Amino acid sequence: MLQSGMPENIQASMIEVRQSPFHGRGLFATVSISSGEVIAVYPLLILSEEDTEAVRKTRLYHYVFYVDENAEGKMRAAIAFGLISMCNHSPEANAVFEVDGEAQTVTLSAGQDIAAGTEILIDYEEFAEEAI
Repeated sequence: MLQSGMPENIQASMIEVRQSPFHGRGLFATVSISSGEVIAVYPLLILSEEDTEAVRKTRLYHYVFYVDENAEGKMRAAIAFGLISMCNHSPEANAVFEVDGEAQTVTLSAGQDIAAGTEILIDYEEFAEEAI
């Protein structure tokens, strides 16, 4: 653990950013990663409901993660720090992410075995539907 209480990102050598055949740049495995293995844990900056609404009108909104919504239906989103923002979307994702609003982290894990050299893809369609 770091002094801030944030988990250390000890998995950083497992991934790197490269040119993607899908969308410009992407995140790639540098080693084989087993299904269920945590790839990395990234810190989040959780936005207020008002800031989330303001961000919805910008390009930054394509890079935020859904956190929760209040009883009135107002959402909070978060900006993730680190390489997870380089993960491209695919409905046939090989990785999954879990947002923990209380810990202010997002965990990226292998959803299936991922071979070295393979692009790490997540399915954020569910988030996109929640956010619209």
